[in-house]
Amino acid sequence: MNNEVFQLLYQFDGEIPEKQIRQVLNVKYHDEIEHLRAVLKSDPRFVGGTNSSWKCAPLDQLVDDQPINEVEFVITDLETTGSIKGKDRIIEIAALKVRNGEVIDQFESLVNPHKKISWQIVKLTKITDETVADAPRIEEVLPQFTEFAENGVFVAHNSLFDFSFIMAELERLELKSFEPQIEICTFRLARKLLPNVKARGINGLSIYFDYQMENRHRAMPDVLATKYFLDRFIQQLDEMNIKTLYQLIEYQRERTTKKELVKRIKRIRKKRSRESIPKTSVPN
Repeated sequence: MNNEVFQLLYQFDGEIPEKQIRQVLNVKYHDEIEHLRAVLKSDPRFVGGTNSSWKCAPLDQLVDDQPINEVEFVITDLETTGSIKGKDRIIEIAALKVRNGEVIDQFESLVNPHKKISWQIVKLTKITDETVADAPRIEEVLPQFTEFAENGVFVAHNSLFDFSFIMAELERLELKSFEPQIEICTFRLARKLLPNVKARGINGLSIYFDYQMENRHRAMPDVLATKYFLDRFIQQLDEMNIKTLYQLIEYQRERTTKKELVKRIKRIRKKRSRESIPKTSVPN
């Protein structure tokens, strides 16, 4: 939940009432509300305002600024049994620690999810139950990854998935997270820097940049592709005089206005209203 709250508050300029936070995150039961309040009060990324409203802490309280060429980026990719946080499991994780375009360390591990891998995931990743049979459990791998990622800036292509999935697993397993909890998303950067490119996934950008890759949908090849994209984007940003980490974070930020927040809540209410309508059979 922490990351979902952070993404909501970080994208909004100003304070959001707790009631609206609950509406967006579909928090409605007593224990869920109490958990949300505990998260808001305990996470240093959140600052309480007036009338039970909350906002994101200033950037300088979340991460130190430094020139982009001095930042240690931890470029990461996951392969999982599916996309549902809390239900699905990580089956492979890989990461490169990069500074000024140079790889200074790497991390890579298969993970035994202790659940059957569906044929759809096998077809996509070529990772089978036999592939991970002797791999360590996530309880062993994730602490090793957080130690590796500590003090680095997390990067992924569509980081909202990878970062959120890792954070959800850390919360589920009650494991210590890594700092800083800030992420850079090459997909979001592509959306801003390459507005005329419609296919901005790893396949699409590989075609656009004529980047040759093998073993798509395996963690380390996807990390290497993401590093290539990040290097290209940093060159482009440097030409735009975006040279510091703060400037990079602010550039990729997608802001939500008050009007957009209200629209989002209305869409969520409408969707839940439709889902709550019981389905009835139509007589022949």
